[in-house]
Amino acid sequence: MSRWGGTVLTVFRRLPFTSALVTLSLLVAVATTTLWSPAEDKSWFHDVAYGLPSLEAGRWWTPITGSFLAFLPIQYLPIVLTTAIFVGIGEWVLGTRTAAWVTLVGQFGAVVAVSLLVALLRHTDWAWAHARAEAYDVGFSAGAFAVLAVASAKMRPPWRARARILMWAYAIPNLILIGTLADLAHLVSLLVWLPLGPRIVGRPARLWIPGLSRYEIRWLAAAFFWLSALVTVVGQLISVEGPFGHFGGTGTSWWTVIPTVAFDLVIGVGLVHGRRLWWRFALALTVVAGAVGTIPVVTLAFSREVPQGLGLYVVVLVFDLIQVAVLVLGRRAFRNPSYRRRAHEGVSVFGGTPNEGDRDEVRQRLAAIGSPNDLAWMTTWPENRWWFPPNRDGYVTYQLRNGVALGLCDPVAEPEERAELLDMFVGAAREAGTTPCLFSVTEEVAAWARGRGWIALEVAEEAVIDLPALQFRGKKWQDVRTALNQAGKRGITHRLLPLAEAPRGLQVQVRAISDSWVGDKGLPEMGFTLGGVDEAMDPQVLVGLAIDAEGTVLGVTSWMPVHGEDGRQIGWTLDLMRRLPEGFRYTMEFLIASGCVAFKEQGYAMVSLSGAPLAHMDEDESGVDRSGIDRVLDLVRTTLEPYYGFQSLEAFKSKFQPRYKQLYMVFADEAALPKIGVALGSAYLDGLGPAKLLALLRT
Repeated sequence: MSRWGGTVLTVFRRLPFTSALVTLSLLVAVATTTLWSPAEDKSWFHDVAYGLPSLEAGRWWTPITGSFLAFLPIQYLPIVLTTAIFVGIGEWVLGTRTAAWVTLVGQFGAVVAVSLLVALLRHTDWAWAHARAEAYDVGFSAGAFAVLAVASAKMRPPWRARARILMWAYAIPNLILIGTLADLAHLVSLLVWLPLGPRIVGRPARLWIPGLSRYEIRWLAAAFFWLSALVTVVGQLISVEGPFGHFGGTGTSWWTVIPTVAFDLVIGVGLVHGRRLWWRFALALTVVAGAVGTIPVVTLAFSREVPQGLGLYVVVLVFDLIQVAVLVLGRRAFRNPSYRRRAHEGVSVFGGTPNEGDRDEVRQRLAAIGSPNDLAWMTTWPENRWWFPPNRDGYVTYQLRNGVALGLCDPVAEPEERAELLDMFVGAAREAGTTPCLFSVTEEVAAWARGRGWIALEVAEEAVIDLPALQFRGKKWQDVRTALNQAGKRGITHRLLPLAEAPRGLQVQVRAISDSWVGDKGLPEMGFTLGGVDEAMDPQVLVGLAIDAEGTVLGVTSWMPVHGEDGRQIGWTLDLMRRLPEGFRYTMEFLIASGCVAFKEQGYAMVSLSGAPLAHMDEDESGVDRSGIDRVLDLVRTTLEPYYGFQSLEAFKSKFQPRYKQLYMVFADEAALPKIGVALGSAYLDGLGPAKLLALLRT
């Protein structure tokens, strides 16, 4: 069976109800020929479409038959997609049985409820209600809305709020501006099933509106402008009589519409980034629009006969007033000056340009405070930025990539201050309009993230060797003993020293070995959590050199200091690993084993072999549940494995019988994962050009 065939069968087994609904809709479309010709043109259309006329005529079956049809062939595409996505999510979250009865009851109940509602409204003078009382409808969207509304109660934040906001954002504008029977059915589904959702899934209902963060306020304010842009475009494409008057068909030139839409989109982007200037501009623009909109409302309201267009003017005015309220009440979320203004004012803020003084400060703080992360020395590397909180001794290391504040390692701070420091960093990152993410962090940060509803995903496993008990005895150490014995027979010696203080000849050989290694890969040398020769030139970093009897450097390792939580140095972390391609076969085993022996003799407690990025032990060894997101990272690792050997490096380190410590990536939201993935790629492969990237993808 092909891969696609297997995928289809998997979907059918996992989502049988959703698959059956989609299949039934398509079969009905083909059987009735409505897949290629309009259903409303068929002679039998009124016998199968639902609505108040059908129920009054005694056609009780129409809520069933009409649910699997569409007015026009092109409408089958959104119907099928809505069913597949909304009902599919509902079935995935709630299970097949619950999703099935909620969907069916929600669909047929909404059809009947809407018919009864328009039957009552037609006794008024509302022209729209009279038109809807005579209208027919088809489609299954009310049931799809119902099941998604219930499923949202079982979703974790922020997906719960997102699902509900999207449903309301679709239902309310459509009902106000267009007002079909389907739009009314969507509103009925939301009003009924959103309150019932928590009871159905067994979760306590919340009767209050939660407070909004600065980040959420910015998105809410921007959404008003983006929605305005969307309505402007839709108004150019359609012309309908809605509940509050005529909408669309104004005949406005596209040369006027396009700049207006572009302007709304740009304002929204400025608000999302919390820019103070754009907030002022948005507030002034909205106030002026509200003032101008008040004129026709007052004029028409005091006329002798209330015109039909008054309702739509009132809706627009209310929209502007809500928009002003959001901007005014949420004004504290828009405090970010432009980068140029920051530089002019000389303000030290998140995202500022780092300097050598910052790096010196970081070194001093790390040596004084220490860190629970054995890889913390990489936070001193010059490619990083550092966030120093006010009135605190600690710091957080990060890089700005693709709009992501990509934090590196745990925060350096006293144990009782680390959680507070992380909260402050996340707030500063969001205040600056970036997405916070922390990479290569320990279980302590992972626990902090889980406590705030974030996702903690294992991305590597650090291999740690405890030196006091280290002895190369037994069969499992055979490869290491062979490396030491063969090196002795060949006259290969081990030298441990700072590379910055090594003779010029040794430095040149080390760079030549590294340049040869990078050249063979055909891709730039990786960065971020992987250092090179430049990082090894740090005076506080040691290098281990394998040198033969003729003075030739056969291989090099670099070792970064590890400062424990009291600031005292307790060991070393392996970083750089390079060897001559045609040199001594056991060079790396010899260098690591010799380094461990030397550090043990010097009284250090541990050696970390670091963690291969994007590599970890198999599921049956680690017991870690491999999520769908984890599989995405596995795909990246597999793609780059032939070039960088992450998994083979992990297997190599196992020769030294280490214990493992999990390293994690933590982030708030799955929706940001593609953006974070691009940021990680940029951090690791900073010099990768488009041509090399395309070649890699083709491979």
